[in-house]
Amino acid sequence: MAGHPREQQRALSADARAVAIEVLRRVDQEGAWASRALDAELQRRGASGRDAALAAEIVYGTLRTLPWLDARLATRMKRSGRVDALTRAALRVGLYQLQHLSRVPPHAAVNASVNAVREARGQRVAGFVNAVLRGLAADRPREPAPPERVALPAWLEQALIASLGAERADTLTRARVLPPPLDLRVSAGREVAEVLERLRDAALVEADADAGPGSTADAGQGPTADGERGGPVFDTLPASPRALRVKRAGDPRRLPGFDEGDFVVQEIGSQLIAQLVDAQPGERIADACAGRGGKTLLLAEAVGATGHVSAFELHEARLEQIPAALTHVGCQTEVELVCADLAVGCAGLEGRFDRVLIDAPCTGVGTFHRRPELLLRLSQNDPERMGALQARLLANAAQLARPGGVVCYAVCSPLAEEGAAVAGQAAALGLRPLPFGDDACVPPDTDGAVRIGPWTPGVAESADAYQVFRFLR
Repeated sequence: MAGHPREQQRALSADARAVAIEVLRRVDQEGAWASRALDAELQRRGASGRDAALAAEIVYGTLRTLPWLDARLATRMKRSGRVDALTRAALRVGLYQLQHLSRVPPHAAVNASVNAVREARGQRVAGFVNAVLRGLAADRPREPAPPERVALPAWLEQALIASLGAERADTLTRARVLPPPLDLRVSAGREVAEVLERLRDAALVEADADAGPGSTADAGQGPTADGERGGPVFDTLPASPRALRVKRAGDPRRLPGFDEGDFVVQEIGSQLIAQLVDAQPGERIADACAGRGGKTLLLAEAVGATGHVSAFELHEARLEQIPAALTHVGCQTEVELVCADLAVGCAGLEGRFDRVLIDAPCTGVGTFHRRPELLLRLSQNDPERMGALQARLLANAAQLARPGGVVCYAVCSPLAEEGAAVAGQAAALGLRPLPFGDDACVPPDTDGAVRIGPWTPGVAESADAYQVFRFLR
């Protein structure tokens, strides 16, 4: 027999916290990526819906505020360095809820952590967790609220200010406490208005079903981490004509039109980078660091059936995913897959392409709201180390362009060591700066480069941070 709705909600919340504790333990102890660990744990426990949403909110919120949480915990612990990974995760989860989730009662936040530790470590350690969290609960803010900004290592905060200026750096760290958005790109050959209407109609049907008799849809729920309530929301993004921003829609694979290839999941900054290449019908394009092919697909759609795209990637397993992506949306462009390490050479394909995109491996600092665990792993010498790799990639991949061809260099990091410092070596490679003009899809900075981020018009507040430089060979 089903329990009372409030009992069901309490069970869901307890499961969400247990999921969050286990995910954070794996991130800490095993070096796991939070997104993959979260997906695996949700699947293992059969969790979905609000349970999954709360678990995700706790996991990512905890990671975004980790230095602050650990500093607070240290005031209540004499030997914080001797705490094991699971106990540490339980303490962090409990404190994050106490400090930042107003809809979670203090006793619920404390008890979930205590119970998780009791089950795994026994009563003595559970008593320790109980004492620490209850002591901190006494100092809980009268009105807990989401954090205002991400807690960064001092060196990274200084590097962002030096690279972006104080205003943009502040905008970035404040935007990074917001949940990362889900962006879609409507596939070529589909009408954006029709895809959008279909998504919105399905959301209305779902909302009507949830509002039926006996619904517990809002039981115990307050605003989400972005301060909003309600069901799925679908909007266009002015920065890109085929981009849609999605909120609270759950798994995008379940949205109407996904199976038919009407759209693909692609973050707005990634879309804009491919658009900045300005590929034209019939051209030959090299995607020099293709990964799983998100930008390859957009470039292939741009050049059409008379064009050609070569996708270069070091890891063959990633390349192997590209043909299925092309088939899924019905793209007929010829796409060649080249498994090669462009850090050591250009695979004997010099001068064959009209345009080359080098979306180089980087520190990923521009994506840390999606992967906040990066902040645990980055060291102060990483930007310079990655800059050296990026310079080698630029030197070799630029040779793929024909004389007079265009080379675009991009990274998902706003740091100068990975942007201006690398671009500054272009002249020695026979490349001439080709500044972006006012007609670019993103307004360029005064140096002619494009820097995408939450300050960019038309992308909303949660965009990843990129920088893009353009050259003529």
